[in-house]
Amino acid sequence: MDRGVKIRLTDKKEYISSNADTLLLSAGLLAVGFFVNGLSALYMAGICLLIGAISEYICFSLILKKKTFGDLSAFASSLLVAMLLPATAPLYIGALASAFAIWVAKLPFGDGRNTPFLPAAAGFCFVAILFPAEVFSFASGTTLLDMLAEGNSVKLNLIGFSRLMTGYYPGAIGTTVSGALAGVFLYRLVTKPKSLLPSLGFIASSAIFVLIFPRLNCDHFTGLVNELCAGSLLFTALMLINDPVTSPSKPVRAILYGFMGGTVAMLLRYFGNMYDGSVFAVLIMNCLWPALFGETVSGKVRQKKTVSKKTEGGEK
Repeated sequence: MDRGVKIRLTDKKEYISSNADTLLLSAGLLAVGFFVNGLSALYMAGICLLIGAISEYICFSLILKKKTFGDLSAFASSLLVAMLLPATAPLYIGALASAFAIWVAKLPFGDGRNTPFLPAAAGFCFVAILFPAEVFSFASGTTLLDMLAEGNSVKLNLIGFSRLMTGYYPGAIGTTVSGALAGVFLYRLVTKPKSLLPSLGFIASSAIFVLIFPRLNCDHFTGLVNELCAGSLLFTALMLINDPVTSPSKPVRAILYGFMGGTVAMLLRYFGNMYDGSVFAVLIMNCLWPALFGETVSGKVRQKKTVSKKTEGGEK
């Protein structure tokens, strides 16, 4: 690793608390998803949690001889994966995504607090690239993203607004009910307002992008609300980009990190080949941030450097 990179290891209590919040909020979104999609949402969440738990046990309990179930990361990552998938997707899609999140994005780094990539985002992007038809296919109706691509928008009258808030338009399990995502925002605002800094940067840059480069023939406010509510943009802002392991800890950098992520997300939406590029923006920022600003996470390297400094001090 480049010596110029600043090493930061996420505090264990903060890590567990963040995973607990993710589980709680994802469970709330799942409950709403069950109301909208029926039992298929529970089946998808169940298979993701099962495969995630099995993978965690094999990878860490058997291979690395570590007790990691207590940090809740496997369950948080698996449930996040489920929230990003449509309820009607084949269950093997969720199983593959959860397994990839643990085996590839987490195991090589020895600990969830060390990984430079958000496991849930990595798992989702893996299946989205391999099986785009299954990941981005929805049972019935036209998605909001499809409407925007065709130049149509939802009018913000009472009916249109209620449809945006209640998940009328099809999409992934945890991303379509904007009213529930507003609840996620309020929960974070009350409990951990600092965790919203990357989220606010992400939403602000997305909004600025839409206002500067509108693609709908309607007033700016209507176009802005439609774009923000479409796809997984809000979910990514509130549940992914603000992950404490992969996002900067300092306030200004956290906002900048989110701001850059939102810009990347909108560029992918406007010009990318993928149906919904919001989650891909998270992985791009995971790679881009250390390269540009020299800040990443790696507990092992930090420990080695600390030991070497102590040794040098003893020799002196």
